[in-house]
Amino acid sequence: MKELLDKMKKLNENKNAKVVTFDFDNTIVKSFENSNEEEEIQYQFGGWNKKIIAKLLKFKEAGITVFIVTSRDVDLEVPESSVRAAADHLNLNVDGIFYTNGEPKAKKLYELGSSMHWDDDPKEHEAIKAYGNLHKDFNITVKYPDELLSDIDVIAKGLIMTNDGKFIIAQRSDSLEWDAPGGHLMEGEEAPYAFWREVKEELDLDVRGVEHLGSMDTVWQGNNKLVHYFLSMVPYSSQEVGAAIKLQWEVSNYFCGDLEEVIEQMGSRDGATQNLKNAVNYISEDESLILEMEKYQKQVRKGYGDAKKILTDKGDNKFKTSGYTFLSLPRSKSAPPGFGGALEEENSPKTEKKIKIRFVQEIDEKKKRKKRRKGKKPGPKKGSKRKANKYHWGVGSWFYGGGYGDGNNGGGDGGGGE
Repeated sequence: MKELLDKMKKLNENKNAKVVTFDFDNTIVKSFENSNEEEEIQYQFGGWNKKIIAKLLKFKEAGITVFIVTSRDVDLEVPESSVRAAADHLNLNVDGIFYTNGEPKAKKLYELGSSMHWDDDPKEHEAIKAYGNLHKDFNITVKYPDELLSDIDVIAKGLIMTNDGKFIIAQRSDSLEWDAPGGHLMEGEEAPYAFWREVKEELDLDVRGVEHLGSMDTVWQGNNKLVHYFLSMVPYSSQEVGAAIKLQWEVSNYFCGDLEEVIEQMGSRDGATQNLKNAVNYISEDESLILEMEKYQKQVRKGYGDAKKILTDKGDNKFKTSGYTFLSLPRSKSAPPGFGGALEEENSPKTEKKIKIRFVQEIDEKKKRKKRRKGKKPGPKKGSKRKANKYHWGVGSWFYGGGYGDGNNGGGDGGGGE
């Protein structure tokens, strides 16, 4: 602590000291919220940004002061799953870790004298720019960590299911064919995370309950590429989802309908990609997947209903749709990707409750589901909580838990391609 205080004193004396700062969640490590059952919020590990880790270590070797600045709430940290534990696990000998407890990082970066900051959140970029307009001596360069990464020749595609059993497909902007949302994996990403990220980028939807349908080699524009297919869901009905979707440049339109209507749309004059045909075939061949998703939808709808009752009077974090208001649980940016943590409601009049975060390990969960379908293992008893596998620091390769490979092969074209 004394060493850190001495370092801070020197920084305060010289705002132009060589200081570089890094955000943590989805900058160094990636994850996404993949379920919300009762009081358990589960996050699935999405991969390491190995390029940003190498960049951080290079700055350290050059004698530059390096800090991690996270928007997490320090009071919600769990020792074995904290940023410090992750940094130690990765041998990131940073000079300090600072928490902004959900507040924008700009003020803290100014106090630290940061000359360069890496952050995945566009809102943080905007806040830093606004703070710089007020403080002319705040000379800082802000960069996105994914700019260091390249796409690889592996693809994640899938269908999105609404809570009334309809499916969402997307129309490509280039060929105007109907397609399954998704795109290329980036270096170091797990396939489920890449699917979640691409859907967020293309349609601005946060999907949950990502279910791996299968994988196969697919030929597109004369190139043979491995494609992982997924089924996911959103907590909106087919009538509500239109207010949530925001189309990006890769997508010119979307369609939402039942399976028969989707197949009919695929047969229109615009046609359909092979990836969409493959995704639909997976679902058509296994109706039990839809039954599982419907069961999961009920649980999520219940979770969103409870959140709505708790937070309706707060007046913030609202997303208004036709007839309903959905609210996101308050949290500091994102939960610990790849390791445990805790969340709690803000300004709650009741005794403080912490929500345990558990992490889904795709391979094990998939095996369990297959066994249940074949009748080898009965499902959980009524009223019991479904348990998810935890990732532990003691498991050396836990961060490759998705089982889809470690994307380090180069190349590939970008975004919503394929």
